[in-house]
Amino acid sequence: MAKKSTTLSAKDRKALAHKYTLPDDLLGPAPAARGRTRGKARARGAEPIGIETRKFYPDFPIGRFEGQPHLVWVAPDLFLHEPQTAKPFRFIRANGEVIAPGRMFTDGGSIPRALWSIPNLSPWTYGPAFLVHDWLFDLHHCDLDTRSFEAVRDIMLEGVRTLMETGVCQMNRLTFDLIYAGSDSLIARAIWDRPGCTLPAQG
Repeated sequence: MAKKSTTLSAKDRKALAHKYTLPDDLLGPAPAARGRTRGKARARGAEPIGIETRKFYPDFPIGRFEGQPHLVWVAPDLFLHEPQTAKPFRFIRANGEVIAPGRMFTDGGSIPRALWSIPNLSPWTYGPAFLVHDWLFDLHHCDLDTRSFEAVRDIMLEGVRTLMETGVCQMNRLTFDLIYAGSDSLIARAIWDRPGCTLPAQG
């Protein structure tokens, strides 16, 4: 994953500071305004949580990852994913669906800092799967995708199992279950229901 610095627009700085609870000055000085922004993010109410059968490791199909993510440093623990034209990063699910993340901001997996010392449980251990998850969350927040919370959660877990089964990451069923629990938590659902689109311009 390549890393370098980038410059943020005033709109991006404000949205990111809110989403990631960052002090505004951490993202650097704001560039000159380029005109009025268009549209407003639609506020969302909390959706009811339905009854669902608990899934387990073998229930998640194995897909494959292609290409490499390209990350540009923005601020401590915050990056901008810049897709590459040659060999773009993407996840091909077992059902043939292709998910290719575009330009987006990411802080990796939402792993509490207190757990980072646990082997194979950092925000970047399963980076490719976490990037796909962040991309689908952002599409949801920008009203650009109709998948449910559960569907997006399951796609990430398919990615985590794929990384384990293909030997990219160490096989660890306990770690998988911890990631499942975190991605299915009330905190994750609260983030899902939080309004605000932070996707930068695609191009």
